[in-house]
Amino acid sequence: MSYRTVPAFKRIIHGLFWMGLSVDAAQAAAANCSQMDSMPTTFEVGQGLQSELHTPVPVTQLAVGDPKIADVQPSGNNPSAFILTGLTPGATSLMVWTSCSKTPRQSMVFVKGRATAALTSVSTGPTEDPMLPSQVQTDIRFVEVSRTKLKEASASIFGTRGNFLFGSPRTLPTIGGIVTPSLPVNNDNFNLSFATGNTLVAINALEGSGFAYTLARPSLVALSGQSASFLAGGEVPIPVPSSGSDNISIEYKEFGIRLTLTPTIIEKNRIALKVAPEVSELDFTNAVSIAGTIVPALTIRRTDTSISLADGESFVISGLISTRNNSQVNKFPGLGDIPILGAFFRDNTINREERELLMIVTPHLVQPLAANAQLPSLPGEQLRNYDPNFYRMFFLENGDFDSKSGLSQ
Repeated sequence: MSYRTVPAFKRIIHGLFWMGLSVDAAQAAAANCSQMDSMPTTFEVGQGLQSELHTPVPVTQLAVGDPKIADVQPSGNNPSAFILTGLTPGATSLMVWTSCSKTPRQSMVFVKGRATAALTSVSTGPTEDPMLPSQVQTDIRFVEVSRTKLKEASASIFGTRGNFLFGSPRTLPTIGGIVTPSLPVNNDNFNLSFATGNTLVAINALEGSGFAYTLARPSLVALSGQSASFLAGGEVPIPVPSSGSDNISIEYKEFGIRLTLTPTIIEKNRIALKVAPEVSELDFTNAVSIAGTIVPALTIRRTDTSISLADGESFVISGLISTRNNSQVNKFPGLGDIPILGAFFRDNTINREERELLMIVTPHLVQPLAANAQLPSLPGEQLRNYDPNFYRMFFLENGDFDSKSGLSQ
């Protein structure tokens, strides 16, 4: 797992403790360097809570990847301890420098929300059964379904009698500002019109429905007790004006499909899994203008939880069902309330939107393929060298690439 320095990277340096140690103390501390390997690679802390962590040797430097999620401070006069504070729910990285190595020791910090931290959890440790696989593949499925339905009905009447004129809103046709008795149409609706000498009747009606389906299936393999992260997406540049000057800096905000997890095999056919999936996408409908640049908003769906599953079992870790109804009636005062005939003086609109969201997790105990074993077909393997001749391209090719083997399904 690689470590990426974010723009808000924070370092806290509290001195080189080796400079004031005696020779015997330095030798004793060097002997403790071998104990650094036994330090855990993940730390958990509740939101708004603190935890004091100890190391076998003095710490020379500390750093967290995202200071908005967690903070780290030296612990008083003890050079071999530091205090970890949880700020907001999420996951970030922690790097600890010691005199044992020039490179830092990297760990993951998980900050649990207040509701999660308040629950009583059972402490489970990894199994020591050598017969069990030590690697876990976790499959996450994001399924989001959005359904919309629109119904609109209105009636338009236009009539003239000498100097008297009567017309519904938006039905008076004009050419150069002059009203002309022609057939008005509504480009947003279907139109049915009937006209005689001085009378025009037009009925406009609209009914529409929409359907949107989103599916994401990220998969990640990690060692038991180790953390891993996955991101498939991109970064959107956000201009940030400087205070008191005209300078503008650029900050990048990640978006896409993100997955952070820590699997632990606790016994035969039982896996404890801490998982934090997230799906975000650009939303230009709620964009804002910053320094003359249109910056899109982000639509985010995320969850952070801990569960225990058997190999191959699935669990719906989060779900959402929401319904929004909008109804509007525009009518001519008085005339629109007349039974039956009042329909010709009303404009009715009903808009309904339903949204369903599910996040499903499935862990598997996996083992690597044997050396020199035949690998499964890669996505698009059969189309890698696809080069049809002119006859096939012109007469036979119909674009049905899904029927060819080797594509992801």
